[in-house]
Order: sequence, then structure tokens, then C-alpha cells
Amino acid sequence: MNETNLPSATEKPKKGISAIWLLPLIAVALSGWLMYKNLIEHGLEVTVSFNNGSGITVGKTPVVYQGINVGEVTNLQLDDDLKGVTVTLELSRQIEPLIREKTQFWLVQPQISLSGVSGLDTLVEGNYISFKPGDGKPASNFEALLGPPPLARTMPGLRLRLEADSLGSLAVGAPLLYQQIDVGDIEGFQLTDHGVEIVARVDPVYSHLINRSSRFWRQSGIKVNAGLQGVEVDVGSFASILVGGVVIDTPDKNAEPIEDDATFTLFATKEKAAGSRVITVYFQNPDGLDSGSKVRLNSMDVGRVLNWHFVDNFPAKGAEVRLEIKAPYNTYLNADTQFWIVKPEVSTEGIRGIDALIGGPYVAMKVAGEGGSPQKRYTGLAKPPEQKIQDPGLRVTLRSEEPGSISVGSKVFYRKIVVGQVEHVELDPRGVNIGVFIHQRYAHLLQRHSLFWNASGISISGNLGGFDIATESLSTIVAGGIAFRTPEIANPQAAWEGLKYTLHTNYESTLVDDSLDISLHFNSGSGLNKGTELKYQGIKVGEVYAVELDENLHGVNVKARLSPSAKGLARSGSEFWLVKPQLGLVGTRNLETLVTGSYIIVRPGEGKPKRHFVALDSQPALRKPETGLNLILTASQRGSIKAGNKVFYRDIPVGEVFDFELAPDSTKTLIHINIHPRYTALIRRGTRFWNASGVAVNVGLFSGANIRSKSIESLLEGGIAFATPEEAVKEPIVPAGTVFRLNDSVESRWLEWAPKIALPQAAR
Repeated sequence: MNETNLPSATEKPKKGISAIWLLPLIAVALSGWLMYKNLIEHGLEVTVSFNNGSGITVGKTPVVYQGINVGEVTNLQLDDDLKGVTVTLELSRQIEPLIREKTQFWLVQPQISLSGVSGLDTLVEGNYISFKPGDGKPASNFEALLGPPPLARTMPGLRLRLEADSLGSLAVGAPLLYQQIDVGDIEGFQLTDHGVEIVARVDPVYSHLINRSSRFWRQSGIKVNAGLQGVEVDVGSFASILVGGVVIDTPDKNAEPIEDDATFTLFATKEKAAGSRVITVYFQNPDGLDSGSKVRLNSMDVGRVLNWHFVDNFPAKGAEVRLEIKAPYNTYLNADTQFWIVKPEVSTEGIRGIDALIGGPYVAMKVAGEGGSPQKRYTGLAKPPEQKIQDPGLRVTLRSEEPGSISVGSKVFYRKIVVGQVEHVELDPRGVNIGVFIHQRYAHLLQRHSLFWNASGISISGNLGGFDIATESLSTIVAGGIAFRTPEIANPQAAWEGLKYTLHTNYESTLVDDSLDISLHFNSGSGLNKGTELKYQGIKVGEVYAVELDENLHGVNVKARLSPSAKGLARSGSEFWLVKPQLGLVGTRNLETLVTGSYIIVRPGEGKPKRHFVALDSQPALRKPETGLNLILTASQRGSIKAGNKVFYRDIPVGEVFDFELAPDSTKTLIHINIHPRYTALIRRGTRFWNASGVAVNVGLFSGANIRSKSIESLLEGGIAFATPEEAVKEPIVPAGTVFRLNDSVESRWLEWAPKIALPQAAR
């Protein structure tokens, strides 16, 4: 084909935009996206002017709001006038709506001074910059505050507003304490028309502890109240010692919940927070009273004296005393409530107010009837009111040769609980009559056979075994008191109005009617004295009250008194012996008597009741055990074997000797032993017993000397050992009473026996 035959090209015009123009468009879009990303990632930039840059570090000092990190310091430079520094902050775009013209910034750092403690969290995490959101237009340049602004909210939690008359020693950062646990802090305070408003923050984890029943009071530093009444020290946490604190109590956990910014009253003391009431009482003569003096109701502290001042216009010259009555006793106040001052007084009527010698004068309070409308002002009595009690109850009379320290108003105790009091003390030709009132709710405790004793002062008794100090209560030491008990009898009879009783001198004297007197005859009076104890199973069951020579001078008669619960020990067959220390090579026993003194042991019998006994010269043989396996060993001589010696198997005690006697034909000795229940399977027909006491020495001309002893224990005290051969295991366990021979020595082959005998598991 030649070139003349080639087809010719046809030209067509091009339509649309060329693809090359897409490149500039993509570049513009990418640039816009990069600018947006850069703006978002770099955040909001603001500058804050500080007086100095101390504690601020580029890249390390964060910006914290509500406990969350929302930015950091990116630049720090001196101002142009060199009088401060300008800090550049890069903040999260999320908080941009909070940054306005009136937004306030400040540096948070630890501060400890006499006026307060703040920023304690920075000791661990370092300084940080915080801010308080404000109103106005968006801004980027700010002046920093020297410290946090009042009522600043920079941490999450429940906010409370506490109203108080004054701030006291509280400061920003002071802790909120709930059961001595720090649950929040004071964020700020400000003056109001009625005093001070304090904003407190409760940590979110503890916010459920606060509800409408919550009460708040100051816990500032250390409170010391000292006087004749004693010394009271009230100390909060370490932080509250420095800057004060607020204590929270929520008595009703199911009360109505609260919302943020709920308002509460901040009380000065715990008593006022609990609902105490302040009243004024007029006294003609307030001598002895001081701030902190007690207010008492029926011997209970129910309040205190706040202060007092002299007056000459109501109703005459005297003093107005301000009293604070604690809850719930403030509900007892009514128009008939009476007050008087108790202080030591000596007059022709006797001695009054003895308890005030120790605690100092106090204000006594008497409640008549039930609670009603309380008064704000009362007139105190010049002397105590009549002690005649109007409440329902039971009145009885106690007769005594002398009342001791018992006086009108002395308490009556039952098991150390106050159940009544003395109404009057009167003399008559035969002694003293003491009128006693028992409250109605306790009247059933008093019966015809009840026993009263003088519980005044302190009763001390003792010997080598120690001292017993008895007193009903502290008040009976200084003011006297009476106690009573009611023994258990088959047919009790209730007490009635006007019943007369004997007032015993002490508790022990009331036991005479219930206790049991016995007599014991001893061959010797060594170790026996008045006060020597009688014991059973290690427990004191009686006491010796007299030791006398018998008529023929061959011994001593001991008179002892068993306690009411131990009367059953005085029976025919009971055995008594004196326990004294024993020292020697063959045994050391009863060492405790070197300190406590000798005592008498009683082993009860099973016969008829009996009161006269002949004591044993030494401890009797042990009684036949009711458990385990009892066996009899025969020997030509008893040797050093005695009751109490151990029975050994492979040098382990598995039983003991409890008795020994001559055989009926007197040709040998019968030794009774008991094998403990766990080891009875070790005894079979082929078992061999030998005397393991002392030391065995064999000497031969060619064999030399062979010295053998089972143990130091058997060397000193004696003992019995046994072994069982392997073939004897097939034999049954021997019955009780089986007789074995007690060999004088052991054969060497016995020591080689090692049968396998299963034993029951030992009790743990």
C-alpha cells in the first residue's frame, strides 16, 4: 500500500475543563484542612500576667479546672517593664466558652502559716494554675490574682453553704471531717448581713453521707477545759489543729437528700449542734461556780455553766448564770424544773455535798413531771429541795447501829445500777432508821428475804495471794451508798410498803445467812491462818475464819465458811488436805503457794450432808479413772513407784499409776495403773512391763560398765515402761483388770520390739 491510499484525519473540537485544574483545587482543600487541624490541635492560646514566675515551669505547670487537666504553660517571659512575667497558656478548645473578660486565673501552691493551710495536694503533684469562669466577651489577656478568689469552685463535689455568726479559726482548705475522716474542705467564705457564709465542698465519693438531718460544728485546734471538775481535751485531725475544721454528723441516714448549694447552720460546739438549749438561772450566791462547772441530773452530767455575771435588779442582788443543757436532757425542761448549787457544807443538820469536794461545786437540776414549755429564765433555790420523791415506788426501812457516810440522797444500787435513794435518816433509842425509796420499775427486784449492806467507801482485803478492792461506784466513795441482793429460794415472797430490813456492814456479812460453816481437824496448824482459801477445781469455794487448838492440844480445829454455791461439798466422804510447796530432788510441786500462800483442797464425797471433817495429812491416792484401761501390775517390792508416776511407751507418757496396795496374802505388791484411751491398743497378752525408775549399772571385768536410765523424769520421780512384741499384735486388746508382772529390769530384746499398731487420731 502506498502513501496516497492512507485515510486523512478528521479534527473535532474539545469539550469540558481540563483535569490539570484539579491539582490546585486539591492543594487549596488540603491547606484548609491542615490549617483547621493545626488550630484544633494547638488549642486556645491566652496570656496571663503574674507578679513573678516562681513555681511556674514551661511544659510542666498544668492548667487545672474541676480537677481535670485542661491546658499547660507554653511560654514564660519577663514583662517589658521587668516588674512581672507574662505566661502563655495553651487551653483545650472544649473550655473556650469559659474564657471571658471576667475570668480569673491564679497559681495554686502549698501554703502553711498560722492563718491557714492550702494547696496540700501540690506537695505531691506540683504547682498548677486554676481559674474561675467569668462573664463578658471572649478575651485572651488576663491579670492573675495573688490567691484563689472567695467561693471559687475548682474541684468536683457537692457544695454546701454554712451560715455562722463568725468565721472563727477556719480558713480556706480547712477539712470537713466525718467520723474523723477527711471528706472535703472549705473552698471560701464571704461576709453577709447576718454573719459569715462559708462554702464547703464534699468529695463526690462521700456526698451520699449528707442529707437534711446532717449537723455541722467547728473543730478548731485543741480545746482544753480544766478545773476542779477535771481536764477535758478535745483534739481533731492534724489539719484541724493548724487551720480548724468542720465536723459533720448525720444521725438519720434515711433523711431527705439535698441538692447542690443547700444551706445549713454551722454551730460552735457539738452540744449546740445536737440541739442543746441555753437558759439563764438567777442565784443569790453563786460562789464556787465557774465556766465549765457541771450541771447534773440524778448524778448524770447533763450540761455545763457557760458564764455568769452579777446583777442587782432581779429579784435582788445576786448573779445570772447561763447554763447550756445538752440534748436530749433539754427536752425535760419545763416551768417546774428546779435548780440549786451543790457545794460542801457542814452544819448542825450534817454534811452535805461531799461529792463536790472532788469535782468542785456544780448546779443540780430536778425535773418535775414530764417535758413541757421550757422557760428562758429560772430562779434557783437557796438549798436543795425536799428529797421526798413523788414518783411511784416502794418505801422500806433499814435499821443500823450507825449510818456511816450514808445521808439523805445517797443512792441505792442493785448490781451496780441505781434503783433508788435514801429519803431520810432518823435516830431512835436503838440505832438509826434509814428510809429507802425504790423506783417502781425496780420494785420487783426487792423481796422479803433481800439483804442490804453499806456500800460506802472502799473495802480492801488481801493476803499473799493479792488484794481485793471493792466499791459500788465512785459516787459511793464520797457520798455513801447502799446495795442489796436477793438470794434465790424455793418460794420467794414480794416485799411490801414499810417492810423493815437489817443494814449489814458489808457484802461479806450478808453471806453468813447463805453460807455454810464447817470444821476441819488438822494434826498441825503449820500453813493455816485466818483467810486461808478452800479450793475445788482451782476455784475458791470458801475461806478459813478461825484457827484454834483442840481441847487435848493434839492438833488444831479450823473453822471455815463455804460459799452458797459450794454447800454441796460438805458431804460424807469429802476429803480435805493442805497444799504446801514441795522442794526436793524427787519433785518440785505447788510452787505457786510460795506467792499465794498455802490453801486447802477439797475432794467432794457422795454421802449425806456433814459439817465436821478430819483433814488428811497429805494428798490422798488418785481415784480409779473411769476412762482408759485399768491394769494391775505385781511386784515383789514397790520400790520408788508411787501414785502419779508415769507409764512410758518408747519414752512417751501414755498412762500413770493411780494406786498401790498389798496383795490379799501379803506376798507381793499390787500396783494399779491406767492407760489413756488413745493408747489402750498397745497392751496385748505378750506385753512386758518393767520398773524404769532410777539408774541401772552393770559392771563386768571384760565387758566394762553399762549405765542405763530411761529419762531424767524417771530418774528423779520413778516410772514404769512397757513394750509389746510383733507377734502379740494378733492377740486382742486385754480387758480391764488384767494382771501383768512388773519386772525389775528390762531385757535388751524388749527394746528392739517395734510392732505396727494403729492409734486413733489425737484430739486437737
